[in-house]
Amino acid sequence: MNQIRINFHLEIIKKSHDTLREFLVHLPENILNWKLHNLANTVNWMIQHIIHDQMWIANVIMNNNEEGKHFEKESEELTLDDMIESYDELTSKTETLFQGLEDKVLTESRSYKDYKMSVEEWFFEYIHHLNQHAGELALYLTIWKREQRAQKE
Repeated sequence: MNQIRINFHLEIIKKSHDTLREFLVHLPENILNWKLHNLANTVNWMIQHIIHDQMWIANVIMNNNEEGKHFEKESEELTLDDMIESYDELTSKTETLFQGLEDKVLTESRSYKDYKMSVEEWFFEYIHHLNQHAGELALYLTIWKREQRAQKE
């Protein structure tokens, strides 16, 4: 069986997972409750949002439903290590589930509310969402570091 297209998506997903994980591991713990401005969410919230929505998209792909990962603790109680552990567990499960897919499923339709897309389009959504938020986190970290330096001066 030829699995070229699925393998292509899985390779990109694996690299995206590894990249975000590496970034999370190097975040300072004291950035978690920081906000870019008063109306923005905290870094802690953003990390949980990324994990939750990645699982939501994976469930649309695998099960054509909108279930997702919900954290058992309140967001403020979660440490960075808690979130990385959850991220590792969920990405491992997701990658394993995705590996069971065959190329022919890529053209099957999946829908959520008004969004009806093929599995392949949902894969692109999964990859895009992960990388978009990784970029936002990198921007947050840069601004946070500048603020930390400015406070020392």
